[in-house]
Amino acid sequence: MEKEHLNNLLFRIREHDKDAFSELYEQMKGCVYGIALLYSQSHADAEDIMQNTFIQVWNKAHLYSGKNAKSWIMTIARNLSHNFMKQNSKNAELPEEIPAPDCFSDIYDSEYIKYLFSCLREDEREIIVLSSYGFSHLEISKIVRCPYSTVRWKYRNAVKKILKKTGGADNE
Repeated sequence: MEKEHLNNLLFRIREHDKDAFSELYEQMKGCVYGIALLYSQSHADAEDIMQNTFIQVWNKAHLYSGKNAKSWIMTIARNLSHNFMKQNSKNAELPEEIPAPDCFSDIYDSEYIKYLFSCLREDEREIIVLSSYGFSHLEISKIVRCPYSTVRWKYRNAVKKILKKTGGADNE
């Protein structure tokens, strides 16, 4: 249902429907900001990337194929984040805070997350963050432009690393 709704919003945005754009922004701003912050490591820069993402969504809605709005938007955010990193030549270290999806906000502690994520490579962190925002492995594979099986493998390895760091066990 959410997928159809987001697709519908993008089709309405093609017709310059500002209400549809506002609704899409409210639904997607947390995910877009999260991936932007993961790359930029700065709240101000993440805000800029987020705003530029939504400007591109508005300007390029006519190019949307109609398959998966969420993946399409996150691909734009990821590409803008990568461009930002190239232009600013920053080291890809973990940001001070990783915004948590609303459903996890009570259990996330940024220092603890920073500690847990310190054992992960950048690509593993990205997959874990996208997964925490509710993206399926198939959607993540499209966003990060990586084969589905590789995303599943990287996700599983990242979870194993986190479990090892917390003293948990992988029961599989």
